[in-house]
Amino acid sequence: MSRSRTALPLATWLLGLPGLCCLLLGLILLAGDFARLHPLLGGPAAGLALLVSAIALLGSAAFPFALRRLAEQDRPADDIRTPPAQ
Repeated sequence: MSRSRTALPLATWLLGLPGLCCLLLGLILLAGDFARLHPLLGGPAAGLALLVSAIALLGSAAFPFALRRLAEQDRPADDIRTPPAQ
């Protein structure tokens, strides 16, 4: 069973999707006044908190993706060609 080279690791999905949701909701909270729904949603702090959370989640989602890319490029030690002795 071969995996596609473009498939994202599960951890990337599990961290990236909530990160995108936080980003979207943070931008929505910054754009409007939602104090009528809840007093904590009325100020800009709620939107900024979600934006910071989105950056943290999306940054964390990049690590499993980068590790998978590095693992795909890795070769066994006996495949590395050494330069000829002079």
